[in-house]
Amino acid sequence: MSKIAFIGSGNMASAIAGGIIKSKTVSPSEIILFDKNEEQYKKFDTECKKASCAKEAALCADYVFFSVKPQNIKDVLSEISSLDNTGKVFISICAGITIESIERQLGKVKIIRVMPNTPLLIGQGVTALCKNEFVTKEEFDFVSSLFSSSGYTTEIEEKDFSALTALTSSSPAYVYLFAKSMLTGAQKLGFNPSDAVLLVCKTLIGSANMILSDSRSLDELIRMVKSPNGTTEKALDVFENNNFTDIVCEAMKACADRAEELAKMN
Repeated sequence: MSKIAFIGSGNMASAIAGGIIKSKTVSPSEIILFDKNEEQYKKFDTECKKASCAKEAALCADYVFFSVKPQNIKDVLSEISSLDNTGKVFISICAGITIESIERQLGKVKIIRVMPNTPLLIGQGVTALCKNEFVTKEEFDFVSSLFSSSGYTTEIEEKDFSALTALTSSSPAYVYLFAKSMLTGAQKLGFNPSDAVLLVCKTLIGSANMILSDSRSLDELIRMVKSPNGTTEKALDVFENNNFTDIVCEAMKACADRAEELAKMN
């Protein structure tokens, strides 16, 4: 059985590890953790092993996750660069860190770049992956399976990572902002905040599931709700008059542009 190390043991690492353990892909005793803040270990199964440093964690593992903050990745790479990393697969979930930037410090090793989003924390994430030429299909499939235990996975080209940041990685925040705005509107209409949260969230979930399960287009689904000169049309007119679609597209472009800037800095 393969051993897996997490260098950086925050929320995302604990969610990934939890999914791995739940799916029985790897036992807790085969998972090695390192974090400078030992409080982080409380999020993990007690059978997981603890390393004294990043170098020890990498030394003991077949698959090594970089799950530190992006500004700390260079220190981690410097620490483990002296190891014989032949055969190891390195998986980076550090935003904006390219495969090339990792290769500059570790050499021509096996690297998989991964972009999950925060719903992974509840087993409903969307995760994109890409790899360099040294990773075998079997290794890539294995890593993909680790993430599919906590949601949906897809393989993309690395050049599309910045655009995908805007589409899946940052977009939960857009949804939360829309929900927050609806809740503000609900309170102004006299709803109790705790009641409104449930109503808004159930409506968002049902609407998303309808998009996935119904063969009709989004325009057709909108027309199902909207009747001429009715209540929904009045609401949609306000969105249209305030350029709602343009605002969303502009926000996504700003997000993708910033992701591209960060990638070029590393």
